[in-house]
Amino acid sequence: MSRVIVIGGGLAGLAGAVALADAGLRVELYERRPILGGRASSFIHPSSGERVDNCQHVLLGCCVNLLDFYARLGVRDRIAFHETIPFIDESSRVSVIGPSRLPPPLHLFPSFLRLRTMGFRDKLSIVRTVAGMIRYVLTQRKTDSLAGRHAAEATSPVSMAAWLAVHGATGRAVEAFWKPFLISALNDELDDIDAEYGIRTAVRAFLINRRGYEVGLPAVPLGDLYAPCIDYIERRGGRVVLDQGVAGISTDGGRVASISLQDGSSVEAGACLSALPFDVLCRLLPADHAANPYFAILSGLSVSPITAVHVWFDRPVTELDYAAVIGRRIQWIFNQSIRDPDAFSTGGGGTYLGLVVSASDEWMKMPQQMIIDQTMEDLGALLPAVRQAELLKAIVVKEGRATFAPRPGCDALRPGPSSPLSNLFVAGDWVQTGWPATMESAVRSGYQAAEALLRARGVRAPILKPELPLEGLMRWLAGKRDI
Repeated sequence: MSRVIVIGGGLAGLAGAVALADAGLRVELYERRPILGGRASSFIHPSSGERVDNCQHVLLGCCVNLLDFYARLGVRDRIAFHETIPFIDESSRVSVIGPSRLPPPLHLFPSFLRLRTMGFRDKLSIVRTVAGMIRYVLTQRKTDSLAGRHAAEATSPVSMAAWLAVHGATGRAVEAFWKPFLISALNDELDDIDAEYGIRTAVRAFLINRRGYEVGLPAVPLGDLYAPCIDYIERRGGRVVLDQGVAGISTDGGRVASISLQDGSSVEAGACLSALPFDVLCRLLPADHAANPYFAILSGLSVSPITAVHVWFDRPVTELDYAAVIGRRIQWIFNQSIRDPDAFSTGGGGTYLGLVVSASDEWMKMPQQMIIDQTMEDLGALLPAVRQAELLKAIVVKEGRATFAPRPGCDALRPGPSSPLSNLFVAGDWVQTGWPATMESAVRSGYQAAEALLRARGVRAPILKPELPLEGLMRWLAGKRDI
């Protein structure tokens, strides 16, 4: 049985490796770091000794392939799903979006009417905007069922901000609902998000299935979700090599011949699945192959940052498990104290909060203490108990290259999983998956690459899971059309 090399131990590489191991192939995975998970990992902070997640990662009920991956590893039960989404506004008022007995797409409608964060006119604008999103997806026709590319992409790209303005979204509706959801989901400002991504993300999450919007939070550190991958692959005849990066990719004609490792050795491979960042992959390839349009076009992609701030207090400061924040620099609050007490130290009755700021360009060059000061200013305004609590410690984690930037028109720059090299297959959240740069997109890309690799060997094994089925009125509205 020939060896399949997987480069990169992030979610895309792990998903592809697990799927190929399940298909009976001997997989060797190489990861340059001593831990698995890539940008969705946890680590021991060197100065504090605390084990923290690189950043709080959230999944939704519509992330079916990510949930399938967790199920394969036997860790699906370590994701706690929540049926309500709390919002905290500038006056510290809490409003909650939650389900009703109405069928999709109306199942969340009663809770929208009760939101205290905006007025009736703003809520009416959300109704109009949502109706426009439904019309949009119902009038588009898929042109490529694998990649999820749509005929609408042939038109001039439009930003999410421009689309919302044309469809009557009020300023308060944008500030109090669309920004908290879309900036965190797509990791960029609304002016810089392709409307196609924003619309389809909203439709998948809120409209087609009553479970799509449910928020899944890991009940353990992120690293615990991926640790089983090593045993999973090894029990199927493969191996996982940590602390071993790839220094180059050698080719012979139109195929990969071998992989050069950082320790100076090389590995021959019958096939290779790369789950590297797009720019790193291009640097490892010989120049003549990197100049191929499939790879050269990747230079048009850009990246967007995320900043996480971890803070520990000497006492309880909130009863909320998590909340979206309106009108502040911090965008989400996650109460990590609700996790397994053996997984995190909270200082005997204290509180550990994880705070997230997506598209955090301003904070990338800012000193950590200034970020902590701004964070504490926001928290003190949002959670009155913070003003009486003692801040025990704070950790800032900057991820400057967290995701590819979902700029208008960037979808045309995302390649499929089969490269011009006959035995090189490509995965990563930046590959064409029909999704923006999310954990779901990373897993989908790994599954797609595994399917393509197997097809090249004459094996047709469906791995990618279909999206959530349409329910309620959405089934009637869509008819036989695929959303």
